Amino acid sequence: MYLGNCEWQTAAQKFRQCSKLGEVLDMVTDRCTTTVLLTYLAQRYNCRLLAILFCLLISLDISSHYMQMYSQLITGKTNHKQMDENAHWILKAYYTDRRVLFGFCFGNEAFFLLLYLNKFLPTYALYLSIPLTVAAFPICLIKNVINGIQLYESASDLARLDAAEINKSNSKQK
Repeated sequence: MYLGNCEWQTAAQKFRQCSKLGEVLDMVTDRCTTTVLLTYLAQRYNCRLLAILFCLLISLDISSHYMQMYSQLITGKTNHKQMDENAHWILKAYYTDRRVLFGFCFGNEAFFLLLYLNKFLPTYALYLSIPLTVAAFPICLIKNVINGIQLYESASDLARLDAAEINKSNSKQK
């Protein structure tokens, strides 16, 4: 999923076909494909605890990216990946270095895709697949911690904006 996404982005940049609609569609399709995959995994593994975990991960993924995009746009930034000097260092590294972004997105999706494959592979293939799944797990974990940081930082930015507007309104009333 992510590899195909990278190819589309590279082609769009090469042919100068980047747009605001494309940025939004990129984010929406990423969220939708992750949601579909995690929903399928929850059903396929038939484990209530995993289903709850996958639902929480879906919620974190959607909410953190929505809040990030909204807070960036409302503060006048041109896209959700634009970071200023006050941004959290992890978010700066994640959004400003394509290798970091690629590594975490690829590792996160690889973990979930391997979970999917593990349900279908014959026993002899699991000897390779399971160690790969275990190796991808820490990347998936860190990626979701980054989502949590993104949600917290974006909510904090929006709360600061709200507080500034309230203070401004209160000072006008006096």
